[in-house]
Amino acid sequence: MTIKKSEIAYISSLSKLKMEDIEIDNFTSQISDILKMIQQLEKVNTDDIEPMAHPLNMKQRLRMDLVTEENQRELYQKNAVEFEEGFYKVPKVID
Repeated sequence: MTIKKSEIAYISSLSKLKMEDIEIDNFTSQISDILKMIQQLEKVNTDDIEPMAHPLNMKQRLRMDLVTEENQRELYQKNAVEFEEGFYKVPKVID
């Protein structure tokens, strides 16, 4: 599968990108190469290969989800212009 220069020019105009002719030539070549690689991948028989949820067969070592900071609501509300019942009051933005 290949892509034509006219298709690249059309896509660039739709996306409002100004491209010089040399850039269109480069993109056409690069995208055609990518499409050729995809065609090669499509030819590979993967019928006997089990799908993977993750490329690494390792158990993730995650840290415990522990609270590391204390509640500082009162400190932050001292800097607020206005608050009510624990919520910050701000000017109305949408009618």
